Formats: sequence, C-alpha cells, structure tokens
Amino acid sequence: MFDPKIPFNPPFLPPKNIDFMTPKIVMALVEARAELGELKGYGFSLPDPLILLSPAVIKDAIASSKIENIHTTMINALQNLVVEEAEQRGPDKEVFRYREAILYGYSEIRKSKMPICTRTILAIKNNLMPKYKRDSYREEQNHIKNTATGEIIYTPPEAQKIGDLMKNFEEFLNTEALYYPMDPLIKNAIAHYQFETIHPFEDGNGRTGRILMVLHLIQENILYFPILFISEYLNKNKEEYYSKLLNVTKNEAWEDFIIFILKGFASQAKITKKILFQIMSKFEDFKERIKAEIPKIYSIELIEKLFTYPITTPIRLAKDINVHYTTASRYLKALNKKGFLGNVHIGKYNFFINQELIDILNRRNG
Repeated sequence: MFDPKIPFNPPFLPPKNIDFMTPKIVMALVEARAELGELKGYGFSLPDPLILLSPAVIKDAIASSKIENIHTTMINALQNLVVEEAEQRGPDKEVFRYREAILYGYSEIRKSKMPICTRTILAIKNNLMPKYKRDSYREEQNHIKNTATGEIIYTPPEAQKIGDLMKNFEEFLNTEALYYPMDPLIKNAIAHYQFETIHPFEDGNGRTGRILMVLHLIQENILYFPILFISEYLNKNKEEYYSKLLNVTKNEAWEDFIIFILKGFASQAKITKKILFQIMSKFEDFKERIKAEIPKIYSIELIEKLFTYPITTPIRLAKDINVHYTTASRYLKALNKKGFLGNVHIGKYNFFINQELIDILNRRNG
C-alpha cells in the first residue's frame, strides 16, 4: 500500500512483468517515431541549424521554468541575456542557466562522445543551480508537497539508496538493446519516470530530468540538436503529467504514462518543425531584403547574430561580429530605420529588437 509519507524505493530498471508493446503503445510509438524522424531530417536540411539553438533553447527553458513556478517572458529573458549579470532578474537567470545546462549536455554527448553518466548529470544540475554545487547526490531526505496546502504527496527514496538506484538508472540508459530490448523512446519515458521518482537532488530535479529526456534522444541519434520543446507539452499538461507519474508509483500504470510521453514527443516534434520553418523563412526574408535595401551593411554573420540574439545592443553586436561600437550602432540604427528591428531605451541600455522572430517564438502552434 502506497503511503506518501513513507520513502518510496522504486524497483531497479527495467520494470518486471510489464508489457511495453501493447497495441496502444505501439500506435503512439509509430507516430512519435515518424514525427521525430521528420524533425531530425528537417534539422539537417537547414542552412545553419546552430543559429536556432539560442532562441529555441530559451523557449524551452521558459516553459521548463514555468513548471517549477519560475515565471518570465520571452522579451524579459532575451533582454536580460545581453545585460550585465549583476542587473539580470532572478527568473531570467534561471532561464539562462537552463540554456547553459542543456548546451553543456549537448556538447558532452555530441562532441565529447560522453554517454549520460553521473558526471554529466551532476554538471547539468550544478549549471542549473550554481549556488548549490555538489559533487554527489543528496544526503538528506526530501519530500514533494502540494504547493497550495503543504500536504506531502510523495516521499522519495532514502538518501543512502540513491547511489545504487542512479547506477542502475545509468546502466539502463546506456546498455545496448541486446540486454534491454525496447525502443529508445519507451526507454526514455521509463527512465524519466525513474529519475523523477528517485529525486536525487534537494532541488532542480524537474529541470534536470527534462534536460536528460532531450539529451537521451540525442544520445540515441533520434535527434541531432536539442530543439524539441518537450517542456512546453509538460507545462501545458502539468496536472495530467504529475498525475500519471504518481499513478505509476501507486498502481504500475505504465501504459498510460508511456503513451502520454510518446504523444508529447509526436506533438512537440510537429510544433518544433512549424517553428523552425517559420524562423528559417524569416531568416531568408531578412537576407534578401537587407541585401536589397541596405547592401552596405549586409553580411551573413550580421543576420545570423540578429537571430541568435533576437534582442541586442550596440555593445553586444560589436562583440559578436568583431566591429567597433560606432559601426555596430550605425548598423542597428540602419536596420531600425528600415523596419527590420524595433528600438527601445530602458535605463542605460539601447535595445534593438527582432520583433518578428520573437512573435514566432511566442506564437501558439499546437
């Protein structure tokens, strides 16, 4: 009998005597595989997918932070990305830390060829919460409470059991299919449940867990870039998400939870494709129009920076494209005069805003 006040120790993975290929799961899996395959292929067709990473990751970071009741807006986050750190708002710092954490993980997996392991997991969490850096998992008991009532709704495993549970978690993620014969997307859903159930840190578990979901897709070569907005789906369906997580703990309701995650992969892959198409269409539009209307300042590098940093300043642009401050200021004023960028003064900062790109990022596509 499940008791929310007593530490719950989940069985080692993989779960025993569970059918992970029911007809309903297979239907959801086929759709998710198809949509993610198209997204990966579309990513490779883009002229330079890396210019999309900054705005795409910021979008997911905002959604991931909302799940933890950390609230900001796209405008605020992008403005604070180019101001001095001492002047950044707390919620926006959280968004930037999420971005740094997922880009670190991406670099480890894609460039350094490191599998998801304790080192990677701890580094992601430490990037998210630099004030509480640790070189180990939690050493004290924690609880998950209802934020409105304070009632304990779940108690994770005792601290002394975390080491063995996380070792098993890593083995499950990284062992070849010969030993754990299941599709990587199903493995991803199971591993996500296990991580959230173990709750290995005092804080930052949710954001770390969602980053690991995307990084595992990259590790399994299902995605190449971390551009799937999975946090948006989980935030939009927050109550259902937490309910299905808890129902696995209480009743081993794996089918419902796995289907929920697979549907999230499929729907967010569709949405991500739409957003990437709209961004790249706008990028090509800027290229053609700037070349025609302001040929003296035209360069691919300039346009790329307007999309990497949709809100910029003369100081930031000067650094990004390696020109003098006065040259960067002249470029931005010319772009503002022709209607490519908006302009607003806030305090000592002179912000230039790629509003058309921000509108795409803010648009509801699902």
